Amino acid sequence: MNIAYWNIHGLNEDKFQDDLFIENVCKYDIVCFAETMLRESPGNLPGFTSPYIVKPIKAKKRGRPSGGMLIFIKAKFKNVISEIKQNNFSIWLKIDGTFLNLEKNIFLCFTYIKPYINKDISELTFTKLENDISFFLSKGEVILSGDFNARTGGLNDFIQNDGVNDNFTDCPVPEDYTPDLPLERNQLDQKNNLHGNLLVNICKSSQMRIVNGRFLGDSLGYFTFYNSNGKSTVDYMLTSQNLFYTINNFMVKPPTDLSDHCLIALNIFNFKNSKEIDKEELWSLPGTFKWADQSKDIYIDALLEENSVEDILSLNKLIDDN
Repeated sequence: MNIAYWNIHGLNEDKFQDDLFIENVCKYDIVCFAETMLRESPGNLPGFTSPYIVKPIKAKKRGRPSGGMLIFIKAKFKNVISEIKQNNFSIWLKIDGTFLNLEKNIFLCFTYIKPYINKDISELTFTKLENDISFFLSKGEVILSGDFNARTGGLNDFIQNDGVNDNFTDCPVPEDYTPDLPLERNQLDQKNNLHGNLLVNICKSSQMRIVNGRFLGDSLGYFTFYNSNGKSTVDYMLTSQNLFYTINNFMVKPPTDLSDHCLIALNIFNFKNSKEIDKEELWSLPGTFKWADQSKDIYIDALLEENSVEDILSLNKLIDDN
């Protein structure tokens, strides 16, 4: 199942008729357009159901409204995905876990959180989001995707040394307590802000984990927003810690002239379909190798063997220039 989120920065009929736009979005199963600034859809996408709509907010009498989301779902998933909650900055969908052969349902949240106005508004918005996450985690697994206007450079989304028992001498924890996994995360954007701190605090309190910068397709943690003033990473996908093993890859697509934000996409593994794969088609894991002092010389000698050189040169010819 492929899930995409795109802050489209204004959606209209022209974009719906753009070939690049259609090519970018129709390959996904669930697509959320954020900051649409629309109260209704300007059209339909081929192969998708009518969208779920989160209407934008017009704070002033004059000027255009801000925010708004449209969520399109491939017709084949119509019976396994349903809307269960929305407010003015988020929408929650339930994915039937049995479709993915999971024991629990997945609760998928798309959100758009406005840029910083003042500390009280920001803290209230993230508190509401945290309360929703806590509620749905009690019922299943959670995937969270959105433009949080949060910069998290250099901030951990997990509690360090959480698994060391000595840390809890003065404050015992329940026997069923699950410690945080210390997962390294790369990110080209090294700056952080208040929204970034609030987002990682949610991660620490709920054991949600940022996907950006941790998976094939975005191993460096690419920028997701570009404008004349610079670039930053503000669009993220997060999953509950238990869902990390279901992720195949995560992509930050290259910037286009359709929006100042990049489309981000997550692919999670469909376990039901995996049962149909012939075991003979699966690769077997290689054997382990214990590194020793002399291993460097052995490795170099192996690379210099005639067969190894031929294999490497042949492989290099097959690699696409891009």
